[in-house]
Amino acid sequence: MKIAQEYSHKGGKEFITAHHSAEYEEIKGAIASIDAVASLCKKSDEKTKESLIFSPVVLNDYLKKYLCELNWTEKVPGSAKGFREPRISMGAGGEFREMDGIKNKVGLEIQFGKYAFMAYDILSKMPIFAQRGLIECGIELVAMPSIVKNMSTGVSSYTQIVAELQERGHSDLDIPTLIIGIDCDASEWEKIEEKRIRYLNNAEQLHLNGEVRGSRNGAKPGPKNY
Repeated sequence: MKIAQEYSHKGGKEFITAHHSAEYEEIKGAIASIDAVASLCKKSDEKTKESLIFSPVVLNDYLKKYLCELNWTEKVPGSAKGFREPRISMGAGGEFREMDGIKNKVGLEIQFGKYAFMAYDILSKMPIFAQRGLIECGIELVAMPSIVKNMSTGVSSYTQIVAELQERGHSDLDIPTLIIGIDCDASEWEKIEEKRIRYLNNAEQLHLNGEVRGSRNGAKPGPKNY
């Protein structure tokens, strides 16, 4: 996958390229490591969606496994994920908050969820970690509208959070943050359509190959009309 667009909140792009260029390059490398075709592996039952859509879990896995090797998270051999995200405790009731990664005071959040989570990451969580002295700037990875169109209903996009930030402006509590919108290039979109055609022709085989996750729901081998 590739970086399609970037938005600099409170001078985030300028601050990060000036003071954290190495970390910025690592994030770009992580995005480039995503196998877009392999990430299109979730069977959709929504009438308004294509037969196969992107899996947020798989997209996250590509990014986090790549960045774990670069010490954005703590390696935990033998654990389910193989790593542990940075965490802080909050309050007396055992409350806590996690970030997807921190390196050299750059905080990272990967958000393929609802709009409210994107706003919370940037306007609440990152300032909290900054108040603890753990980060001084942030990077938020989100999907472009073309990707969101090919995900389950409810996922918010780069353009939505950027529009909100532009209307709101920034406050003294905000920290420099770079919002990055990720997308596929033309060749990846071609391969994605080829995979969908293969799925319509022989869904069972793609399930058996591990190219599609989830229930087969009675899918049978053999060609189908499309």
